[in-house]
Amino acid sequence: MSLYKVGETWYAYIKLNGQRVRRSAGTSDKKDAKRFHDELRANLWAVARKVGAGPSWNDACVEWLNAAPRSESDRYSLRALDYDDRPIHDCTRESFEEALSGKSAATFNRYRAIIQAILHQAGISIKIPLRKVKTGRLRFLTLEEWDALYAELPAHLKPLAAFSIATGLRQRNATHLTWQQVDLKRKVAWVHPDEAKSDKAIGIPLSDKAIQILRQQQSVMPDREGPSKEWVFPYEGRGRAAGAPIAKIKTAWQLAMERAGLGAFERKFDKAGNLVSKKWEGDVTWHTLRHTWASWHVMAGTPLEVLQKLGGWADLKMVLKYAHLAPEHLAGFANNAVPWDAKRARA
Repeated sequence: MSLYKVGETWYAYIKLNGQRVRRSAGTSDKKDAKRFHDELRANLWAVARKVGAGPSWNDACVEWLNAAPRSESDRYSLRALDYDDRPIHDCTRESFEEALSGKSAATFNRYRAIIQAILHQAGISIKIPLRKVKTGRLRFLTLEEWDALYAELPAHLKPLAAFSIATGLRQRNATHLTWQQVDLKRKVAWVHPDEAKSDKAIGIPLSDKAIQILRQQQSVMPDREGPSKEWVFPYEGRGRAAGAPIAKIKTAWQLAMERAGLGAFERKFDKAGNLVSKKWEGDVTWHTLRHTWASWHVMAGTPLEVLQKLGGWADLKMVLKYAHLAPEHLAGFANNAVPWDAKRARA
């Protein structure tokens, strides 16, 4: 049995068939909370035993996708959403917020809109609050910050993070990169249209650093077995996830950032000193690696039109947010604002 307290209220935490269920017991009395926990668990088992107990989250997603034309961006977001399949009636606001906890406010709100639409169509009333988007400077890592973060990353994330910051690939495109998408002789990689957010194939010229990382990954391939040989960055740990793409980048990433001084957990303890909750506070996400790659490109003089193609953006407007980082490319035109002389113009 697992109970924990948030403030004065007890919560039940139950694992069932690989799924995690968290529910408020609605009481501050531990005996009542235990009773709630046992009744909830019994009800969950009863539902699980029934044949055709109702649609799952994946069923609801498929129904929503087929109900009307959806953009490739929506489909990409659902593929990238780190949310376990479970009966739709077991989905909770807390479970969705946990799945999106590592996202920036803007990305959180974008995913939230899709989730709310799916839940509404499925007849499930769950309200996920919007997050306030801070309007401030574009967040990218300095070299010192990147070095500090890289030093603290666990071994299974180091090559993936280094490759991401060397190529600017989005998280899922990097984690699910296969060797069939890489040509080391030509020094290129590519993302297929159905895996790209823009719904268009992306060609990726590989830098010397990216090539170095890929060769290191290639050197350990003889030690791999089965499906793990297919993926460039398979999970090298144990358990059911071994050999598969790294599906969840959350706790290990946040702990590394905390050690590197790029954020911190706000931890709450009960009177006995037991951890009851923790909330991540920080403005660096995995997607910050893509922002860093783009920012470093622009500051090194890469034209925005070239950056657009390198990053696979469908619209140049998406790249203009980096323009302020390299105002020197306009320096040659700074002296053009001189008084207009009509006589000289007619001469």
